[in-house]
Amino acid sequence: MQTIYTNEHLRRALYSIYTAQFHAIRSYPEGFTKADATRMLTSLMGARPWSWRVVGVTRAALDLFAANDFKRPPHQLQRGHKQDRSSTAQALYLDIAEPMTLVQFFEFFLDRDMTVIMTNEENKHRPDGAFPDYLSIDPMLGLFPSGTLVGWQHRKQEIKFLRELHAAQSPR
Repeated sequence: MQTIYTNEHLRRALYSIYTAQFHAIRSYPEGFTKADATRMLTSLMGARPWSWRVVGVTRAALDLFAANDFKRPPHQLQRGHKQDRSSTAQALYLDIAEPMTLVQFFEFFLDRDMTVIMTNEENKHRPDGAFPDYLSIDPMLGLFPSGTLVGWQHRKQEIKFLRELHAAQSPR
């Protein structure tokens, strides 16, 4: 999970792909849409252990975990990005004249790649774009690493963490 912060070789390799994508889009802008930029970014930075870092869980999601013995209930929970991926791709590829520096790229991307585990309904319906309230999770704990693109690994340590977090919440 920490490799994206500490492995300079990995960071330089990913950055070189980002800059190649950036220049390809700039050299032929009529050939690339915002959706293309989003797919490029997702392909480059998604489905890695450090992607879509979980920084919180909503109370509704935590209650759903509790109702399922803290195992992941199928097709009921999602990781919702605090900043949508399409606006991140737009900012990285389309809104600037030159690619960000390596440091800027990772600071910007990692800040906007944070997610919160929430119910499907909470992720779909955000009145006025408001992000739901959530209980914070320290991303440096390395919990809920990406599995498949939209899925996450739900191991014994995640179950234990969720059980303890639920127990620590005051009765409602």
